[in-house]
Amino acid sequence: MSEHPIQILLVNMNRQSPLTHALIQTTTADVILIQESWIGTITTACSDSDPLGTTIPGATNNNMWECFLPSFTNPKEVHVAAYVRYDLAHTFSIVNNLSHPLSTLESMVLDFSFEDESLRIINTYHRIPIESGQHNLLHLLSHELDPLLPTLLVGDFNMHSHIWSFPYSMISPWASDLVDWFDNQGLELLNPPCIATWESGHDDHQPSVLDLALINKAVVISRQISDLHISFEESISSDHAALCLLWYPAESIPITSPPTLTGFVVDDLYMDSWLKLFGPLPSPSITDIPSLVSATAQLHINMDSTSSQLFSRWKAPDPRGVCWWNPKCNAALTLIHSTSGRPKKDAVKSLRQTIASSKRKWAHDFLHHTTSDNLWEAAAWHKGHSIKRIPPLLVAPNRTSDNLREMTKAFKQHFFVTDHPEVNPFQHDDPDPLPPQDLAPITQTEIVAALSGTSNKSAPGLSGINYQLIKWAFCS
Repeated sequence: MSEHPIQILLVNMNRQSPLTHALIQTTTADVILIQESWIGTITTACSDSDPLGTTIPGATNNNMWECFLPSFTNPKEVHVAAYVRYDLAHTFSIVNNLSHPLSTLESMVLDFSFEDESLRIINTYHRIPIESGQHNLLHLLSHELDPLLPTLLVGDFNMHSHIWSFPYSMISPWASDLVDWFDNQGLELLNPPCIATWESGHDDHQPSVLDLALINKAVVISRQISDLHISFEESISSDHAALCLLWYPAESIPITSPPTLTGFVVDDLYMDSWLKLFGPLPSPSITDIPSLVSATAQLHINMDSTSSQLFSRWKAPDPRGVCWWNPKCNAALTLIHSTSGRPKKDAVKSLRQTIASSKRKWAHDFLHHTTSDNLWEAAAWHKGHSIKRIPPLLVAPNRTSDNLREMTKAFKQHFFVTDHPEVNPFQHDDPDPLPPQDLAPITQTEIVAALSGTSNKSAPGLSGINYQLIKWAFCS
């Protein structure tokens, strides 16, 4: 099995955004499955019809993680979310199976696959409707799991049963239905006996077992899931404990390295030095199309070799989490881990205040000590959080793929007509052809005008040579 297991963490965060920030910034887990996740307004986009703008909902954001959510219209109705580390999300094919029968506002299905390796994770939250007092698990109890697909079922089930609860707990009236369904699906409970997953912190409420993790026989046979570890410390002051386990893939799965980028980090201060190196290089004469292609290739070589002597190449961004997280936040979080009882509640309050203060300080420094480039970057923030990759697409019935060629083919078949009717290039109403004319020569004034409207950060091709270098080359 792989020497580097994948750590999966399950926790109910009680819709606490500051505590969720602290969790995803500091945890060592690779996959986080959250119940009662915070979903709220992350930014406000400009609107042509509403002067106050359009609110954009989303989950707590961190650039070290890719977030998966159910399909929703009302953020208050979403009860589950999942976070996968960015490098792991680019190694596995991860499908947020929104069309699955168990995919609701309170349950989500994630399919992990890598070559012949696969695991389905079902993250669920059982919300008991107050108005009816009945269970809300009909979608689960009426579904048959695939016995051949390795499946991990986790969640906050909010119920007591003689199978997993303490002897003093009052058995939920619908617990037997859920236990029967577990048995019929061949699910095995991972929770160790008599270890609480919920504690209120009040003397009048006894600890309970509400959060469960189960695996089907396909996982049991493969023996790729570790024993379950339950920890209140890792849940960062949630009244629910964090449930942790390890998934050992059968084969070693190499984590995808950051992509190699083309282009250079151009510094305006080195413009004169760049011109001195580039100017003396010979320029091939252009007499026909082949010589034009050859001259273009030589120009690329000259610009690349000159730039490599002065500038460093672009590197893939190294995600380090939220930019406002600082040592004060770490200190406030450490205080939570080292206290209990009433002092711990004060420490949680202090963490919230520290996070709010750190956010304000970072925003103040960004606005008062910034550059024009950073301001342009901030101007795009109103668009909200954009995904960093195209998720796997349905390329055939019941089959998804993250292969770029297959995804390109699927897009082409969906959006473009493949069966074109034959059209005669000559029609009876065609006008008389115009006499051929020589093209007017392109002047330097036209080239200057064309280059003046380009962005220095943009590049016209895959070479990565941006318009700023092209302008310098033209000036030389």
